Amino acid sequence: MALFTFLGLLASLCTYVIGLQVYDGPTPDLSSTPFGYAQASTGGSTNESAVYVASTLAELKEAVELPYTKTVYVNGTIHGNELADGSLADCQTYIDTTGSDGSAVRQFNFTLYILSLNSTYTSLVDAAAEAGEPFEGRNATEYKELLGHQNGWRPVVVGTQKAQVGLRLTNNMSIIGLDKSAALDGVNLYLSSVDNVWVRNLKLVSPADCFPAPETFPSSWNAEFDAVGLVTSTNVWVDGCELQDQLSGEYVVPDEIDGWQVDRFDGKLECLFDCEDGTDNVTFSHNIIRNHHKSLLIGGGTKEADRDLGKMHFTIFGNHFNNSASRNPLMRFGTFDIANNLYSYTNDAEPLFDTDTTANTTDYLTSRAAAPADAVFQYNLGVYNQSTVHVRANAFMASGAHADDASRLFTISEATLPDRPARVCVDAGVESTLNGGAVNLADVAGATVDYFVEEGRAVEGAVLVTCEGVVEEGYELPVTLTNGKDVEEYVLANAGQV
Repeated sequence: MALFTFLGLLASLCTYVIGLQVYDGPTPDLSSTPFGYAQASTGGSTNESAVYVASTLAELKEAVELPYTKTVYVNGTIHGNELADGSLADCQTYIDTTGSDGSAVRQFNFTLYILSLNSTYTSLVDAAAEAGEPFEGRNATEYKELLGHQNGWRPVVVGTQKAQVGLRLTNNMSIIGLDKSAALDGVNLYLSSVDNVWVRNLKLVSPADCFPAPETFPSSWNAEFDAVGLVTSTNVWVDGCELQDQLSGEYVVPDEIDGWQVDRFDGKLECLFDCEDGTDNVTFSHNIIRNHHKSLLIGGGTKEADRDLGKMHFTIFGNHFNNSASRNPLMRFGTFDIANNLYSYTNDAEPLFDTDTTANTTDYLTSRAAAPADAVFQYNLGVYNQSTVHVRANAFMASGAHADDASRLFTISEATLPDRPARVCVDAGVESTLNGGAVNLADVAGATVDYFVEEGRAVEGAVLVTCEGVVEEGYELPVTLTNGKDVEEYVLANAGQV
């Protein structure tokens, strides 16, 4: 009986690897040593029988589902909308494949959904229906009924897209790009209650939400998908990746529908990198974050505080935030080491308060298209509820009308309370810079707190600028950088794919 059980297990494992190739070819020259809060992670097995290469979405999903530790190399570009027959789905595909043939939900139309939220428009339809008159060449009564279904149908078709583009990673695995051409285009990497995962050397392009929900007219939306999302996951290393909204790295211009600027990549809760619900021991290092609005969200809302407190330890090291308008990162309920990052951005926003800094003309920004009103630069570091933020030797390179303004380097949350304060610790022995000149981040953080208190947007004592009570991290970083100039050179040489 035991023999039959073993043979059955062996047969079931064999079915997992049909179509996959065990990989024994060249691999990228990457450091194999994690550091920071994820220093205990080991990633997936590199034994000969546990290393695979995937060139299609089907192969990638098959590899990820293998029920044992493994390393999966990504070869070339894998599209999240790649169907079983090799064709690429578009938004209409998701509508047409929702439900069964003849299902009413297949009448969903995103433009009609937007129109159904316009009370002025729907009142005209109502009036035409009551008068028994046509509306825009349609039967007004039937059209009114159709509009009334759009809001209910939207989450159903969203589910169809989510099932297509989502990729749920498993325990004890590594997913690594073979070279600079390796990309997950429109794939939502999702880590839920998993441990020991490496994500390295990949271009990570978040899926464009075909059917986002509007927040505030005209340009605030709640899109569905992150590039990488972590929920209750531990010992995760994201290193040497490039996170953006399209393969080219350019900013994506929103669609215009009925006066709305439809943002398919950002939302109140969605980011390129989103972590919540007690996720712990994560290192986010040597990555490039390009041309995005709300980039890194770490920590859940106030109602989820109990899940996060005592956990949520993050090392954010050696990254290049290149034209990232906000959340670089936004931090709640955790402990965060923000060390040796480069921030390049265009600051055209009016200063919040006076700062004594001087700009120069150095500029490392990539080109971008015109941004909607809510996608222009807002701030870099968001110090939110009960977070402990250790800041050391970062470099800020700004251009724009207010390149010399330091008042938006930080922002704080009005929900932070004095009996459970957030803390900002700025190392006295290291130097951060703004456009090449030294900037005292402790003074800037203190002035930011004063401004928010004076404006009635924060409570006195809710955010403390102090290193008192801040415990040393207890690990070594790959290099010791003590000034912004060295940070700038290091990040430009080491961030991104190889």
